[in-house]
Amino acid sequence: MQATIGLELACQHRPDLIVLDLHLPDMPGSDVLKRLKAEPATREIPVIVLTADASTHQSEHVRQLGATEYLTKPLNVPKFLEIIADNLAERT
Repeated sequence: MQATIGLELACQHRPDLIVLDLHLPDMPGSDVLKRLKAEPATREIPVIVLTADASTHQSEHVRQLGATEYLTKPLNVPKFLEIIADNLAERT
């Protein structure tokens, strides 16, 4: 729920995948993504952005920052699960 905590946990636990909202209370999600991709411990972790912002500009910007996928709400759950499975399969 907070970017600073999420960044700490990502560095500490190095999850196989991160789902990131762009609108966090303490930091923009794009800044979180920049930090994740700048940190050697987290730069290879796939990041799936999930947001209500469906603008093409935002999608392109976030992909340029290193997001693996850009999904908008309302969430297509079968597609979401497929993307997760594909990304986890690539990491094993």
